Amino acid sequence: MPKSVKQDVKRGPWRYMGWVIAAMVLLIPQLGGCTAVPAWLVNDQPSWRTQYALAHVAPAVVRINVVMRDFRNGVPQNFRAIGSGVIIDKQGRVLTNFHVAGRARRIEIILPDQERVRATLIGSDHWTDLALVQMDMAQIKARHLHFQWATLGNSRHVHLGEPVLAIGTPYGLSRTVTGGIISNTDRFFNATTIDGYETGWFNNWLQTDAAINPGNSGGPLINLRGYVIGINTRGDPEANNLGFAIPINVARRVIPSLLKYGKVARSYTGLELEPMLGLSRFYHLPPEKGVLIRSVDHDSPASAAGIRALDVLLSVNGQATNGRFPEQISAVRRYIADQPIGSKLTVVLERMRNGSAVERITRYIVTQRLESVISPQHQIKPWGIVVRNLTSAYLRQQQMKMMRGVLVTSVQSGSIADNAGMEDGDIIRKVGATGIIDSMQLKAVARGMAKSKKPYAVVVRRGRTERILVFTPGSGS
Repeated sequence: MPKSVKQDVKRGPWRYMGWVIAAMVLLIPQLGGCTAVPAWLVNDQPSWRTQYALAHVAPAVVRINVVMRDFRNGVPQNFRAIGSGVIIDKQGRVLTNFHVAGRARRIEIILPDQERVRATLIGSDHWTDLALVQMDMAQIKARHLHFQWATLGNSRHVHLGEPVLAIGTPYGLSRTVTGGIISNTDRFFNATTIDGYETGWFNNWLQTDAAINPGNSGGPLINLRGYVIGINTRGDPEANNLGFAIPINVARRVIPSLLKYGKVARSYTGLELEPMLGLSRFYHLPPEKGVLIRSVDHDSPASAAGIRALDVLLSVNGQATNGRFPEQISAVRRYIADQPIGSKLTVVLERMRNGSAVERITRYIVTQRLESVISPQHQIKPWGIVVRNLTSAYLRQQQMKMMRGVLVTSVQSGSIADNAGMEDGDIIRKVGATGIIDSMQLKAVARGMAKSKKPYAVVVRRGRTERILVFTPGSGS
């Protein structure tokens, strides 16, 4: 007797049980007026894939409580905020957003079992909005606490429509899971800022309809294989579940530098890029070649090399550039920024000549260190002001020549500086005969001048002119 027949004989009447159950499910509502399937026939448990993914990642997701400092009218004010993070290794390192922990004065991690642990900042990178935090392992050991860590995946393998889960602390509600799909794998945004710090310049985003709300920032976006594929970062408050995550491969590139240096060093050229779109025919270029140079920063390495706005960048160090569409711009920016600081780049360009004809030219750019427009704030207590160090990026933005000094960001009412006429936006250049280089030097000078009983002069640049302010000891409140 054939094997298949033998098996059917052994099963006997049970071989048709599946068909019987299916018929009952279909017929019972018709015969008895039932409106629901019997509970014993319904599987109301989450799918095993969802359970598997959550079991691997959820125990590694933490809430992050932070205390930050801001200044109002020259007076420091502390405020509290919350976010999310994910433990990524057995050393107790937590990956989160820059805007969650990058500027925190105090950090506290709340583990999934509600235990609280002190933490410190290892490093941060506002350009990608990522930060790395270290849990206090001595505290964990002394209190016999335990934690799990998640595994980082590969965001290059993420597919459109793939099911994903977002885990975090939206509105302070810890251990919250939302679900959805990947609705776009390569979302482009024009470079934006967070509290003045540039972000999103060198990466595109994963878009998902899994709900991401305030407090979710820094938490993981995971696939159903239990891998972290992104870091939840932003949502659109005016849309219905439009959330965006930093691809985890961006974090993979950033983490080694944060561990070693606490920051990421990048090259700066001064090129502002724009997609070619329909300009390829005008420049007589194939559609997949070149990226348009929208503008060239004032007093930048690119301007020194003779590069102009509306030139088309064809290659950098022999590497062809393709910026036909907006989604391709971030990759070109990243390639340039990843070149060693101070290196000499060979760039090939196409340039308009006589309004219509074009010519191909080669130029050489010596890169500088990429800086932010803004820098951390420092309080100068004797004067009642708050200042930032000047950066070359700020001076270029303001179309000002390179100079030394510190920028005044806030003046306390009734302070010695206020009484002398100092204003927000002034650049302090000299105190007496001493040229000011940075905020640390200014702190020391201000402390010394506080002991003076005689008026002294402070030279500031305001707008395009310089003026002298007379500081009178004892005049401040």
